[in-house]
Amino acid sequence: THADLMRSAYFSGNALVVLADQSQDIRLMVSDLENNIISGLLLVVAVLFLFLGGRNAFFVGAAIPLSMLITFAVLSLAGITLNMVVLFSLILALGMLVDNAIVIVENIYRHRQEGRGADEGAWIGTDEVAMPVIASTLTTLCAFAPMIFWPDIMGEFMKYLPITLIITLTSSLFVGLVITPTLCARFMKVGGTQQQTSPTLLRVIAVYRRFLTGALDRPWITLSTAFGLLAVTIVLYGFLGHGVEFFPEVEPRKAYIDVRAPSGTSLDESDRLVRRIEEDLRAFGDVETFVANVGGGGGDIFTALFGGSGETHNSRVSVDFVAEENRGQSSLLTIKEIRAQLRRLTGAEVEIEQEQDGPPTGAPISVEISGEDFAVLGQLAAQVKRIVAQVPGAVDVKDDYDRGRPEVRVHIDRESAALAGLDTRMIATTVRTAIYGAEASEYRVGEEEYDIRVRFQADRRLRVEDLERIMVEKEGRLIPLGTVARVETGAGWGGIRRKDLKRMVTIEGKVEGRTSDAVLRDVQQALADFALPTGYLIDYSGEKEEQEKAAAFLGKAFIIALFAIALVLVTQFDSLTLSMTVLSSVILSLVGVLVGLLVTATPFGIIMTGVGVISLAGVVVNNAIVLIDYIRQLHQRGLDRREAILQAGAVRFRPVVLTAITTILGLIPLAAGISFDFANFSWEIGGRSSQWWGPMGVAVVFGLAFATLLTLVVVPTIVSLVWRPRPVQEPV
Repeated sequence: THADLMRSAYFSGNALVVLADQSQDIRLMVSDLENNIISGLLLVVAVLFLFLGGRNAFFVGAAIPLSMLITFAVLSLAGITLNMVVLFSLILALGMLVDNAIVIVENIYRHRQEGRGADEGAWIGTDEVAMPVIASTLTTLCAFAPMIFWPDIMGEFMKYLPITLIITLTSSLFVGLVITPTLCARFMKVGGTQQQTSPTLLRVIAVYRRFLTGALDRPWITLSTAFGLLAVTIVLYGFLGHGVEFFPEVEPRKAYIDVRAPSGTSLDESDRLVRRIEEDLRAFGDVETFVANVGGGGGDIFTALFGGSGETHNSRVSVDFVAEENRGQSSLLTIKEIRAQLRRLTGAEVEIEQEQDGPPTGAPISVEISGEDFAVLGQLAAQVKRIVAQVPGAVDVKDDYDRGRPEVRVHIDRESAALAGLDTRMIATTVRTAIYGAEASEYRVGEEEYDIRVRFQADRRLRVEDLERIMVEKEGRLIPLGTVARVETGAGWGGIRRKDLKRMVTIEGKVEGRTSDAVLRDVQQALADFALPTGYLIDYSGEKEEQEKAAAFLGKAFIIALFAIALVLVTQFDSLTLSMTVLSSVILSLVGVLVGLLVTATPFGIIMTGVGVISLAGVVVNNAIVLIDYIRQLHQRGLDRREAILQAGAVRFRPVVLTAITTILGLIPLAAGISFDFANFSWEIGGRSSQWWGPMGVAVVFGLAFATLLTLVVVPTIVSLVWRPRPVQEPV
């Protein structure tokens, strides 16, 4: 450990410290997600035991390890490693893995209680629900499939989510239809009749049946209440919502301080600035180590530590915070305090950037000014920079307008040079040799060779006057440079950037204390009346550009998913009205999503909440499919429409509630940020994985909870209104 290394350094005078050790980060991430998986698994199994009893819970719970085993085998064959997205996908799928097994085992058990034998009960019980189980799995796969085609860097990051879920849920379907019935036929035992079901559960089902009867008696009031609740929730969220974010903000383990001095600043001066920063960092107890790279700042951690761009005016200090459990406060607050401390540093632009999880997204605030005259762009950039810096929440505002490094220019008087018999090449070569030097020979030591470079002594090339006294040789004559050229100082452009053939300057900033969407909206409002010369334009890029692209894709993916799900439903039910009834639960599940964001004070995440809503589209329809399919089966057996709806609701109440609860409980540790650390045997609250994936978990948990209530009440009510079943044909 660092402590052991530093302790040994007390005696030896040297210390060996491993920096940029990503293996440590990977171990922490894997451990965090593993704890969430195990915690969720235990909750799921506990509920299965409570609802189904020990033996039946074993049949259902066996689907989890068997499905996971098949999934790992397929992922390995596909060459997919266990990255953070794959691990979260397994958590998301955890509660879904048992959905098919729950429906099948519960149906087999019901038939066994009615007196059928082991093989017959397993066969009939599986066959009766096979098609709705397959259809419900296909609808879930249809929801995730469009995300495989997510383009650009964001797609490269998130594509593992749909791929892993498709593999996992397909594995669970195989296990549910093949392995689970086999286990039930061999080992299932029935203790008695249907009347031996838990009295508490029977009372709950009786209450539900009375409630459903009241909803069927007043269908329009029921539907008005449901859709009115959706409208009220949307309005409330518009007033009380916590804004929009691209990715969640996670407590960083590292931070990077970039120091940008004026172009041409010497390495010694840059080092002096960085040393002042290092002295300031010593005062922060949560800072474990910091490493400075003077004259090569920018880039990633490896660039910062092992070599930078070679620009003497750019430097970077990499800061590592102590382990999360040993911190005196949030690292976000420490970064805020460091930023306030660094504002007192003069002579350079200093910004602090926290470690980012996920793909690169650009700066939260990125304003591009384009035009022809670079000097005018510099003036406009300075004005825009001052305006942006005044927006609440905007910090570390900077621009990339390089005002140029100091330089010495030699202007040759061509007439004087011609009279002296000199040309520009001879003069330029002499000046370059005097200042930079020329390779004269090589010096060999053993097998090593060293260049011998000849140039003026240091005290003969420090001042402009030294240049003017340089002698240019021409056929034995020495001609002073000052007689054929004029030497002056000035500044040249450090760099000119272009976009779409136009010169461009970018003003960037970070966000503190507010969501980036809210700050950027205020920036756009502040610059709405900014007067630009003719031919100059302002545009916004960075995180906003990536956010708009991601939102556009997710919107298309959601629509495609709904069409694909509708196609599966029409194929399953042979009825457009019943298909639309099932899809109505997707729309109404948004009530739960928005309520969850309000209750947990979570911003609407373009990526996390967006993907969560798409996930819900495939998940919430599953129970509706099973319920409606059983309504149709009962009607075909001779029950009238109303009685078929009531009896189907009562019979399917337990599997519908159980599948929802298991999915919810599988995500509860991640969504709530509370899990058990099985390695250290202690509770873990608010881990990095929970901070990162929590918003998606919140969307699915609350959305599915509300959707389950809607499935049990609103969906049967809509069926009673819109379904006109064909008359049952009497057998000839």
